[in-house]
Amino acid sequence: MSMYLTFTIGKDKRNLVDDITDFHIDNSTSTNPQWLQARQNEDGMRQVFVTVKNEDGSPFNLTDCNYWFQGKLPDGIHKIIDARHGVTLDAQNGKFRFDMPKHAFTVAGSYVQAFFRIVRNGESITTLEFDLTVLSDLVYNDLVPSDYITPFEDLYGKLKDYITKANGDFDAAMAKWKKDVADLITELNADIGGINLTITEIKTQLASLEGKIKADGLLTQADLNVALAGVLKSVNEAVETVTGGLTYLSDDMMTDVNGGYTDLQKLKEFKNGIDTDAGLTRIAFATDTHHEAESNWRPHMTSGLRHALNPMYVQGVVNAVIFNGDNINNGGGGDKATANYLVQDFSTTVRSLVDSDTPVLINKGNHDNNYKDATVFDDARSLPSQVLTNAELAHYYGYDVKDDRIIRDGSSAYCYIDLPNNVRMYMLDSYDTPETLDKDGYLDFNARQNSIYSQKQLQWLANTLDASKTTVLFAHNPVEQVFGTGNASNEINHDVLHKLLNAFISGGSGTINGITGITVRYTFEKAGTIAGVFTGHLHKSSIVVDGTINYVQTTCQAVYADGDHREERANKFGTYQEDAFDVIEIDPVKKHVKLKRYGYGEDREYDY
Repeated sequence: MSMYLTFTIGKDKRNLVDDITDFHIDNSTSTNPQWLQARQNEDGMRQVFVTVKNEDGSPFNLTDCNYWFQGKLPDGIHKIIDARHGVTLDAQNGKFRFDMPKHAFTVAGSYVQAFFRIVRNGESITTLEFDLTVLSDLVYNDLVPSDYITPFEDLYGKLKDYITKANGDFDAAMAKWKKDVADLITELNADIGGINLTITEIKTQLASLEGKIKADGLLTQADLNVALAGVLKSVNEAVETVTGGLTYLSDDMMTDVNGGYTDLQKLKEFKNGIDTDAGLTRIAFATDTHHEAESNWRPHMTSGLRHALNPMYVQGVVNAVIFNGDNINNGGGGDKATANYLVQDFSTTVRSLVDSDTPVLINKGNHDNNYKDATVFDDARSLPSQVLTNAELAHYYGYDVKDDRIIRDGSSAYCYIDLPNNVRMYMLDSYDTPETLDKDGYLDFNARQNSIYSQKQLQWLANTLDASKTTVLFAHNPVEQVFGTGNASNEINHDVLHKLLNAFISGGSGTINGITGITVRYTFEKAGTIAGVFTGHLHKSSIVVDGTINYVQTTCQAVYADGDHREERANKFGTYQEDAFDVIEIDPVKKHVKLKRYGYGEDREYDY
């Protein structure tokens, strides 16, 4: 199902067409004729692997690039401008993948024109055209061709969701959608002078819909479809002349990734079972996904992206979603380019699934950064060039993206969000690893083996803990002083975190002196409240009450790696029980927490 194309920028060329009004490319005049063939109704699995070179044959650097597929269908009418389905494989070596959308294969015949556009910071170059032919499908012959233009398709699809989620408050839904439209147009107008689209044109379409609803008090599906079609027509007309220059997130937006939902009906039932009472604060919590490229010896490793779909499915009924580290499984000293690809693949897939205002956080684990594993390598030292740096992970996981809801210390992984019902949610970085070097040029600390809280992070936490709020904390690594993992020498400054949390629930002022010599000062005007400290890493589910604080473990999403039930869960592969994640429901009034489990495992609850 895969095709391979290679383009050389500055060297590939073809003759000009004789008549631009009757555009037809003669591939015999091209210095690099290439082709792609598919059948009508194919979707997602038709992957194109592209290599881009400079004129001298060296790899074209694709760092920070997005990829567009642009084409005119064989009917000569409809267009594909797809900025959604490109994935960087190896930026330094000029390699990316494009997963062709089903819209590209609706019309049998040869494309009028098909090429890739590579975009970086608003500037773009294009590859030479390639021959794209679509074979007819005489079994499914009722396909309807249409334009497919991102990001307008995404915006168009949001309106139905907004109306559905507004619980009857149509004005609120429309206000939200209009803001998204206005923001998009502002962005596009800044980049493209030829876009002839105004807010007034869209408002005219929406005003008709609003008037119908307010007059009749009822929105029928027919009314909605007609109104949306009008809006889409305005948008499509506005981008008639768009051929490039737009900057849009290139991501792996595939609801059928890794085979798609294993049991969508079970997932719907689970979502419907989440308590939506306004007095509850809800957090979807997934940990240890361990996404990895295809493996013949451990095939369950390839289900990571499929598991990312499930927590994102419930985003509309929770207040936050967190993926709690070990998002990839390459962190054993493997090839950095592979780790780079896996981290980006995971991150862009998650981000592309966002369709609500719910904040989504991605934490770091000991597998994410590609340090060497002492259980695999005789020499577990790592060079800076072999690992994903803190700055690189900050970029890939979005720590360097400004979001007024998320309070960070610079571009740190650690942060907090204030959620409804006066709940403050922390994401702590238990791999806040210094990047200092020893005399031989190796990194002093191995984040594969060492869980570290820096003094800076712990002092920041002491300064931001607020006793007037119900506090909930998430970290990848469990606190050594509570779970006794037996690796105390590798759990650096865990003792300070443990003492700080105990000081918070007691109140008062003081100084904490850590084993490593660090010092953290705190002042809490009154005793604080902690609803729970939630961690992963150990691949099991348990609750340990230490003093009055509940420390909660949730098992891994990875099927193969469940520490307690590995063989049993392996037998569940291909069913909804291959996955495991919790939705945490916090009741700050009753001081009660309920963890609802999707997939393998049981619900849990406790008072705090």
